[in-house]
Amino acid sequence: MLEIYKITVHTPYPVGPVNSYLVKNQPYTLIDPGPETAEAKQSLAEGLTSLGVDLKDISRVILTHSHSDHSGLARWLNEIAGARIYVHQFEIRKLTLDYDFYQERLSFFQEAGMPTEALKEILNDFDPVGKPVLPDTGVTILSGGETLRFEGGALLTMHMPGHSDGHICLYDQEGMCLLAGDFILKHITPNPNMEPDPTNFTARLPTLNQYLGGLDLLENLNPRLILPGHGNNIDNSREAVKKAREHHRERLKALTSVLENNSISVYQLMRFYYPQIKGFEIYLGISEVFAHVDHLLAEDRIIKRKSSGVSLFKKKSGCSSG
Repeated sequence: MLEIYKITVHTPYPVGPVNSYLVKNQPYTLIDPGPETAEAKQSLAEGLTSLGVDLKDISRVILTHSHSDHSGLARWLNEIAGARIYVHQFEIRKLTLDYDFYQERLSFFQEAGMPTEALKEILNDFDPVGKPVLPDTGVTILSGGETLRFEGGALLTMHMPGHSDGHICLYDQEGMCLLAGDFILKHITPNPNMEPDPTNFTARLPTLNQYLGGLDLLENLNPRLILPGHGNNIDNSREAVKKAREHHRERLKALTSVLENNSISVYQLMRFYYPQIKGFEIYLGISEVFAHVDHLLAEDRIIKRKSSGVSLFKKKSGCSSG
């Protein structure tokens, strides 16, 4: 039986602390160690000490995804403990020194009709945490479906994209416990993060379609307990899936309603729902709206036309908004 313990690690982000998890079975393994800040290092070290484990005892670090609040301390643990880092293949490029998050998405901003001032506002909202970078050695690349073995149990890796294209969850089949990262959270709905297709960087991944497919997998799995990347545990997985589906169903309905008599851009749609947001939150708003209009397009519920490089969307005649 696996012994899994939550360690609450400080982050400087509005989402609050990140949940790091120690699997206290040999080889000692940390899932999502937290961001690379002095406060995070301290809270992680103190959490391990309270469990009778030293930082240097950590043999493996598993990253559910590359976002800095989850992945930043992986390199540090590799350096001080020789811990091997496990990460999905689609997250590798995001954890390199020359990775440019916004450059990959620049064509999407242009398609959204984003004004130059708004783009500057996003770019000038500097991340308070340094960019996470993997070490040159000591990295194991995952694709999903691997079994990571421990004394007394195992974790199955599950590729669950939508919030990030290389997001993984980890399932303890014996304990029926899912380490979910940011795939599903108790109090908020994860952003369907705008991602270029890693096989064709001019195309956008259907992130909402991916996420809804993952919810179907989660519903069928029906774990006894979900340990999320932020906030409280989830002890009713079917209810959590239902809540997440309902959130997106309502947003799709609302967007379709706005597009009933309007032919407007993603940026205009985003400002309709979030008139006051600033900085990086503008990116999150654009990301969410793109995910939903891409889904509506795939379902043939709206139409798209281009005007000076900007995509304009309108509800298709005769389509229900339900």
